[in-house]
Amino acid sequence: MTPILVTRRLSLVAGLLGAAAAPACGRREPPPPPPDAAGAAAPAAPAAPAGEGERSAVVSRVERGGLSIAFELRPLRGAGDRPEARSDATAVFTITDAATGAPARDLGPLAWMSRRAGAPPDDAGCQEKIRSFMAGLIAVHPDVDMNAYLLWTQNQDNTLSVINPQIAFTRSKLRSIVTLAAGSTSLALHPDGDRLYVTLQSGRGLAIVDTRRSLVAANVPVGAEPMRVAVAPDGRTVWVGNDGDGTVSVVDARAASVLKTLRAGPGHHEFAFSGGGRTAWITSRGASTVTAVDTGTLEPVAELEVGEGAAAVAASDAASAVYVANEARGEVVIIDAERRAVSSRAAVKAGVSAVQFAPGGRFAFALNPAKGEVSILDASVGAVAHTLAGFAGPDAITFTKTYAYVRNLGDNRVSLVELPSLERPGKPAVVEVQVGQQAPRAAKGAGSAAPFAVVPEGNGAIVASPADKVLYYYVEGMMAPLGTLSNYGREPRAALIEDRSLKEVQPGVYAATVQLGDEGAHDVELLIRGRRVAACLEATVAPSAVPVEDRSPGLTVEPLFDASVDLEVSKPATLRFRATPKASAPPLEAKEMKVMIFRFPVGFRDTVLPRAEPDGAFSVTFTPPEPGQYRLLLEAESRNAPLGALPSVDLHVSPPVAAPDAGGGQ
Repeated sequence: MTPILVTRRLSLVAGLLGAAAAPACGRREPPPPPPDAAGAAAPAAPAAPAGEGERSAVVSRVERGGLSIAFELRPLRGAGDRPEARSDATAVFTITDAATGAPARDLGPLAWMSRRAGAPPDDAGCQEKIRSFMAGLIAVHPDVDMNAYLLWTQNQDNTLSVINPQIAFTRSKLRSIVTLAAGSTSLALHPDGDRLYVTLQSGRGLAIVDTRRSLVAANVPVGAEPMRVAVAPDGRTVWVGNDGDGTVSVVDARAASVLKTLRAGPGHHEFAFSGGGRTAWITSRGASTVTAVDTGTLEPVAELEVGEGAAAVAASDAASAVYVANEARGEVVIIDAERRAVSSRAAVKAGVSAVQFAPGGRFAFALNPAKGEVSILDASVGAVAHTLAGFAGPDAITFTKTYAYVRNLGDNRVSLVELPSLERPGKPAVVEVQVGQQAPRAAKGAGSAAPFAVVPEGNGAIVASPADKVLYYYVEGMMAPLGTLSNYGREPRAALIEDRSLKEVQPGVYAATVQLGDEGAHDVELLIRGRRVAACLEATVAPSAVPVEDRSPGLTVEPLFDASVDLEVSKPATLRFRATPKASAPPLEAKEMKVMIFRFPVGFRDTVLPRAEPDGAFSVTFTPPEPGQYRLLLEAESRNAPLGALPSVDLHVSPPVAAPDAGGGQ
């Protein structure tokens, strides 16, 4: 298994650090006005008298390679005046030209924080730290990684996997498993990256997942059979299509409550937003109209006739157009977004079921799984510019700056359509890349609108393969995937990336939301690759105001079985344990807990609900499917014990004992 991104990172380390100027530890000064929550510079405050209005936060500064670099940690959302241990904070680098003071733009810095054990590192020590962090070595890991991104997968069962694809040379990249109240149908990430919205089956509504803590923060009741979910561009509202009752629930993204329920017509619903997010467009497969809704007032402002069978919708602000794919009629209905009127209809073939605009908003791709075709429409003329054949059930698409990635549901290949070739005469260039061993269709119910997760570098994607139960990492220019990621026995139906890396929030200001570790002095390691600059700064994390005991799990667990005794393959085993809540807490009920048993490091995984025993203990029955090493984990989120908070118990399963032959021979 090739570690994702590690190979490429290792090749960069020697050149970047070898030519970089020697790092220096920064000095600490009073801070300048940091950017506000929206990323804009805060106005300078008047000088306060001595002892009044002082801030305990400080800025660390250093000049390297012609750049003036300042670093500050800011508490998130105004939670006090100092960043505290085990809290979320905003890490802010302000980088300017040392001579002119002009903002230094488009630097793409990498940064880490590590708790200082002794004296500040010298030049060689700082460089060595950066080398080890770049290599992703688990033995030398930072306390805070400002370059991280996490991969979330929607699985065939009632779970989401959270995978760190940047860890190298470790047995497991699995960060956590989020258990949902039911199986999921679709998911959408908030623009801030701190919440994930998941529609659930079996009448369980909408789950809101706290991505920082990897747990379900709330479940919101919506309409019947919620299917598609979308977050408005401004991040204020979440739109849920309820296929079972012909409604759309508009949910407050922060308050986790339904603001309004809209009538949208029968059948499946899809969403698109135009006018910078001011208008939401809702399709209904069973109705003959598409509805436009003002996202500010949540009132319908137009209802346009498109014919029954609308399967998908996409919007382009550049073209001021909304495209609706009509599967039954075999056409793409083109709507003038400003006038809110149908302007034309482009004929394709019956069976078109998806439509999406490429970056730039000029070309729209319409996928037809039934006919094995992809029609490419040019919004500048409102007509089909290219029709590509030879696909095997094209059902999902995503884009980088250079390519459109088209999944073939009936084949183990991804078709890459070169976007620049769309503007040249002749047939667009298409590259076929074999991905995996089996076609996605081999996994029952594998259809998904989002099997691709474009990597932050923008030059590749992680592709979910439900039939192979793995994820493939592809980099553009390669004829095959560069590596794989295990999904630990689960079928990944959809994938998305939560990017936690530094962003340029305003000219020369780079920021990221980070989760701090322990209190104390920390070294802040910075690498600016394009300038070949390495620098070490510093930051201080204050003690937490929350007592340690209040953050600990609200129960203790004691196994009541001998874990040293081997279990046998295919033989049910009852595993009893005692779970004791804190003295002041109410009695624990079996329904508050879940037990997960998985084969280490990869393979079988199952989540079961424990039973209450007469003596106050609890138990689960486990039938090992194969020999090997297993682990038992208990979670009880209501008692502040999410998955991984309590110690695990190792189980060993031995092969079945061979029965003696009929003759009784030895």
